[in-house]
Amino acid sequence: MSMTLKKRIRVLLHRATIAIGVDTRKLRPDRQLLERTIFAQLQRDPAYQCILFVGCDWYTLHYPSLFKTKRFVTLELRPECAKFGAKEHIIDSCTNVTAHFEANSLDCVVFNGVFGFGLDDPSAIERTLAGIHESLRLGGLLIFGWNDLPDTVPLPLDDIVALRDLTPCTFGDLPSVVHSSEVNRHRFHFYTKENR
Repeated sequence: MSMTLKKRIRVLLHRATIAIGVDTRKLRPDRQLLERTIFAQLQRDPAYQCILFVGCDWYTLHYPSLFKTKRFVTLELRPECAKFGAKEHIIDSCTNVTAHFEANSLDCVVFNGVFGFGLDDPSAIERTLAGIHESLRLGGLLIFGWNDLPDTVPLPLDDIVALRDLTPCTFGDLPSVVHSSEVNRHRFHFYTKENR
């Protein structure tokens, strides 16, 4: 069976089971943390009404249904992945976030699995994170998920100048940095935009 056919079957199965409230996927610990803990806290908190989710694929297709009472916007460069995004979906690079959102207009940006997986060029990383900073409102939240592995880290986080404009913070009951999986050393960092 070809990989494309396997993926299509997986997507169809996922779509059908999610529609009836059953998730058949075997979630890695980092994905469990994102979907069951981080998303649950975003859903409950009235401070986060306008959320941008960067990066879509088959496993994100049910994310918009988790945020029915919020403005949930997805952004993905690959046009073929638009079907896995929200009704309000943008086909573009994350380097162009300011072309789609006014300054201080976003309450939260979920930026998970993009750094080191398509966003690898240092200047593009800087442009993306500077744009996210500009688009976040004061007190807005950036959720930055990445794999701390040598072959997936384009540059150390301490070397990203645009991240210095954001303040590390805690989110809900979670510490500011969560090591959620030793398999892929996935980490979530939480940052807020403050007056400086």
